Amino acid sequence: MDNGTVLRASGGEFLLWHEEEQEILTAVARGRLKKEGVKIHPGDHVQFVIEDGQPVVEKVLGRKNLLFRPKVANVDLLIVVLSLENPPPDYFYLDKVIALAEWFQLPVKICVNKIDLDGLEMERIRKIYEPLGYEVFFTSALHGEGIEKFKESVAGKTVVLIGLTGVGKSTLLNQINPEWELATGEVSRKLGRGRHTTKQVQLFPWEGGLITDTPGFSQLKVNLIPKNSLPFTFVEFIPLLEKCRFSSCLHNKEPGCGVKQAVEESIVDGKRYENYLRLLKELE
Repeated sequence: MDNGTVLRASGGEFLLWHEEEQEILTAVARGRLKKEGVKIHPGDHVQFVIEDGQPVVEKVLGRKNLLFRPKVANVDLLIVVLSLENPPPDYFYLDKVIALAEWFQLPVKICVNKIDLDGLEMERIRKIYEPLGYEVFFTSALHGEGIEKFKESVAGKTVVLIGLTGVGKSTLLNQINPEWELATGEVSRKLGRGRHTTKQVQLFPWEGGLITDTPGFSQLKVNLIPKNSLPFTFVEFIPLLEKCRFSSCLHNKEPGCGVKQAVEESIVDGKRYENYLRLLKELE
């Protein structure tokens, strides 16, 4: 059997990346997989055979992870894309994504796009997030600034871009490879569908890895995280837990809270703390 990676799942058909031959194949799954309840998602590593010229998926190999929404398997890196204007940076959205990524143990980087429009927020974002261990890089997808740094960050990995509508995710992908939009249209025609829009996940092979823009993240729900675990998804809180009077402290209304003290002393960013309280309220 040959090995491939699922690029796209659409009904009962799958686009497979056959890395050995450097080609994209349209495959179907063996009927028994559906009977066994096996779900096949973009990013899944599979084994397939060719029968009468038709690639047939025989087996889905083990996953190291499965992204929460939409379903993408074997993700190496999440890149949260913000823009400086149109729309302006949404820090609550950013902190929600980071919290979910921390809970699922997914590495995160932050891409700040549209730096040609307004640089007032650039240093604020860097100052808040780089000390927490989240790499921040800056791009102008429209003018090509910072694209080489972006390419370095995604090469050789399975990468998911996540961000609100209008921040420039698709434009960043087109900067990496302007032919993808055309190629996606061609692939869609093979599947009997129209040109690609970001309504379903499709991974694109690039530089030994895979990358995708993702739909459906405007209404992210934080309820995947248990309430008592939320404090551990804010990495700056963790060293302060020993300073809390109660081991179960949620850093809200409890007395003797080390995190609240750190906020008062400007050791912890106040806006991040406010966003934490908003997430906690969602969970409650």
